[in-house]
Amino acid sequence: MPSTGEKYKHKQIYRDLVEGIVKGLYAKGQQLPSGDELAKKFSASRPTVTKALANLQKAGFVECRVGSGTYVKYNGESKKVLSFGLLIPGLGETEIFEPICGHITHEAKDVKINLIWGGSMSDDAEKRRQQIETSAIHFVQQKVDGVFFCPLELTSEKDNINKRIVDLFDDANIPVVLMDRDIVAFPLRSKYDLIGVDNYRIGYIMTRHLIEHGLPVIKFVARPFSAPTVLLRIAGFKEALIQASYPISDISNHIAIGDADDPAFAESLLKDNASSIGIVCANDTTAAHLMHTLTELGCTIPGQVAVVGIDDVKYAKYLRVPLTTYRQPCQNIAQVAISLMLSKISNPKIAPQTIYLDGELIIRKSCGCEQTSSSLKKTVSRKKKQSVSI
Repeated sequence: MPSTGEKYKHKQIYRDLVEGIVKGLYAKGQQLPSGDELAKKFSASRPTVTKALANLQKAGFVECRVGSGTYVKYNGESKKVLSFGLLIPGLGETEIFEPICGHITHEAKDVKINLIWGGSMSDDAEKRRQQIETSAIHFVQQKVDGVFFCPLELTSEKDNINKRIVDLFDDANIPVVLMDRDIVAFPLRSKYDLIGVDNYRIGYIMTRHLIEHGLPVIKFVARPFSAPTVLLRIAGFKEALIQASYPISDISNHIAIGDADDPAFAESLLKDNASSIGIVCANDTTAAHLMHTLTELGCTIPGQVAVVGIDDVKYAKYLRVPLTTYRQPCQNIAQVAISLMLSKISNPKIAPQTIYLDGELIIRKSCGCEQTSSSLKKTVSRKKKQSVSI
């Protein structure tokens, strides 16, 4: 069993017990192992186990009887097989969602859940909007039990479209778990459960990595109308520069929004006339396109320009210059997404949760080094963290 800090172990215990209950390892009415037995099984303290059981009771999976023990309350057999919708607008375009959806499919089979896929691979913004909204309507007509939704991005109408979609599910009393990003911009937070990575921290880590290379200029590059996750990564980028007392008068001048395939945009990143610069890209897709454009302009990577991305998509290590990036914990995201949805179905009144999982810094040649320093290993050694918002 993976080791986590005591601070977060109650969440691990909670998820493992939920999985056992849903899979039928603990039947309705069955008494769970005692607190001492669970503490021994999970190598945790009694207060930690007590907290996990209290959360299980709040979620409606168990009931705690004073002087008797804890008994399973959830009865998965009393309802038809659950059906969940997967609404992923960028499926096929942003590769990070392919492994996440694959793991969700695997997890769903283990707990006897049907998945209905919906999304869009169209490059045309209007067609994409129509296809996504049509899929949402189809989910309502199918009376799915819940929807995993990755909000639309990269279009000026994304906020209105995302709001219409979640309103549609609200009207049908269908719970929603947001994947990767919120429907509102940071620092606001919607009322829906959210599972993803700590994008603020990722932006900080990737920027700090370039700072340790002693680069005189560091910039952040993103596409127009990016998701709120990118705003969080930019916030982390800014914080890293501020903490390092970077010699710049206006941080906003070091944030570039544009088309990475446009030579004029790529060339504008070099106007500082620095001997070398570092670029933190909002994701691996942006990084790959920008690296190609810079190479076409005659730039050497990482000689003149050091580049890092975020996601660790499958082709990142096969680029002409292998990409330094941040690997998302796709399997863990899928597991927690299923647990969140089951909790929401069991107890619709449970407070919405924001769960951030830590991934791993993957160092390759694009940043100018190939090995992780001991300090950076310590920085990214934590596997997981979670925060709850109401």
